Amino acid sequence: AIFEEREELMLSPTGGNPTLRIAHFLKPSVVSIDELPSPFLSAEPTISELENLPVKVQFRGWQRPHVKWKMWVGNLHSKYQSMWKKVEIYEAIMCSKYSIFRQQDLVLGLAEKWCPKTNTFIFPWGEATVTLEDMMALGGYSVLGNSVLSPLLTKEMEEIHEILLEGYTTVAKTNSIAYVGLHAWLEHFMGSGSKFEHEAFLSYWLCKFVFPMPLYRIEKKNFPIAIHLARGRIALAPAVLSSIYTDLCLLKAKLVASTKLDTEEVLNLSAPFQLVQLWAWERFPALRPNPISITQCEPRPARWSKLKKVSIENMRLAIDSAGESFQWR
Repeated sequence: AIFEEREELMLSPTGGNPTLRIAHFLKPSVVSIDELPSPFLSAEPTISELENLPVKVQFRGWQRPHVKWKMWVGNLHSKYQSMWKKVEIYEAIMCSKYSIFRQQDLVLGLAEKWCPKTNTFIFPWGEATVTLEDMMALGGYSVLGNSVLSPLLTKEMEEIHEILLEGYTTVAKTNSIAYVGLHAWLEHFMGSGSKFEHEAFLSYWLCKFVFPMPLYRIEKKNFPIAIHLARGRIALAPAVLSSIYTDLCLLKAKLVASTKLDTEEVLNLSAPFQLVQLWAWERFPALRPNPISITQCEPRPARWSKLKKVSIENMRLAIDSAGESFQWR
């Protein structure tokens, strides 16, 4: 079961005195304040030390759109926008046209507060986290639909998969490398008139913006997802959120261990961490630039496109003292 049942003092939503009653709690839950996980370890570095850590963090999943990608979106927009809206990826594709400049001290400051046991940020003034709702509002991803692991179900899907694999082999031979880079894939399929240009377009989008890889290449494992998206809805939000949680745990562990490292290491993170920063800018008014006014038809990340970060002398102190102004959802 994902919940437990026990007798606790409960307060009615309408107020009044607490009464003892049977209640249900999502796991994991605590029965005393002493059980709360500690957000800090004595070996954790301060923000000033984070700037000179013996570990280099590469945010490989933090992608900016190439000018030709924007052109490709524009070329296919009129033909496929109704399909994109039907399968609930329209906003997500539109979000990929915007650039979010990285505020690294903010992301690292948040990672310090991350608790891998609960997948939440534990601040001195409360607990919060990036949720599926944020994946919908800030990334445009659907929480509904089939799993990203769904197999290809029809002969037509299998045939399209074979064609994409053949295209992959052709591009690889043309460039004389063992893998296919994103740019080479775009150049091969964009405006090609191929019957399956749409599936190739979605494959590029998945590999660059949704499930990006450190080597900026096309991943064949994303072909089935692209084929499904060209025909029906896939629940991308849970998969994207899972990748963010996983990489936040990796980053937190590396920050804790960094003070013990003797040589410089490189940590490659593949999750789209711009969503973590967007979450922070939406929630911490004192830590963000002034958002841009947008029209009703633009996706929410357009508010933050190409804005320069706010210079903050002590990010840890700023986060620790932000309880009064934090925008709860």
